[in-house]
Amino acid sequence: MKRLLWLLLLASGWALGQREVRVVAASDLQYALPEIAQAFQAENPGVQVRLAFGSSGRLYTQLTQGLEADLFFSAENLYPRLLEERGLAERGSRRLYALGRLVVWLDRRLGLEPGPQALKDPRVTQLAIANPVHAPYGRAAITLLERYGLLKRRPDAPIPGLAKPFAQLAWAEIPWESLTRGVEAYWDAEPLRRGKPRFAFVYGENIAHAAQLAVAATQAGILALPLAIHESLSRPGVFWLAPMGSHLLLEQTYVVLKGRARPEVLAFHRFVGSPEGRAIFRRYGFLLPGE
Repeated sequence: MKRLLWLLLLASGWALGQREVRVVAASDLQYALPEIAQAFQAENPGVQVRLAFGSSGRLYTQLTQGLEADLFFSAENLYPRLLEERGLAERGSRRLYALGRLVVWLDRRLGLEPGPQALKDPRVTQLAIANPVHAPYGRAAITLLERYGLLKRRPDAPIPGLAKPFAQLAWAEIPWESLTRGVEAYWDAEPLRRGKPRFAFVYGENIAHAAQLAVAATQAGILALPLAIHESLSRPGVFWLAPMGSHLLLEQTYVVLKGRARPEVLAFHRFVGSPEGRAIFRRYGFLLPGE
């Protein structure tokens, strides 16, 4: 009996010592966030950080449907703000952790100098982007192409219920989640098609998937800088870094989900914004708030 009680107490103590922080995050963080989690765990050996990645829009939808998680890292501020407005996030926990940077990435074998205008070259017949319906980096990619004259909004775009013409909408006003028919139903891609036997957008489920498609198939993509500088893309490709202001602003934000403000969750929340956390983000190409 005493041995059984001892075993139960031991098991209970082990469970308490193995506290978990469950994090869902935008896929541009697939390299930076594991390193941050590892550094945090080294300072907090009783805590295990569990990470899952996806597109911000998909993760937001899953969270509203009951997905179990403690923290949400989004590639833009919209979704954490909506969670807060719906009472699904802890008030006051929403924080800006970085500004996202966008690149035009090209396979070295194309022999092209990277940049927006290189996408008009006849050798570029496919372009990988994240699906703008639910991925912020995909939305930023469309606005970048629009800024450089490679896409032009269609006046007859099939979007019912707009308060003003589609062509007059600011980037932040575009109803991205309604644009389900593919980019070319809403934008004219003639500058990208001109002089080519064919051209097509190829959509990734998220920005990490878009990067995989660029390397494996399309040889061209509009991708997140933290992915482009990783050796999996920097070895086979070259990239051009888009200036800030040339695309939709990506205010990357994280938030503690409602009822999840346990000590270990709050500790990780603080660690992300610490000098050590910021240094890791900086090393992976993120622009940090206040810099």
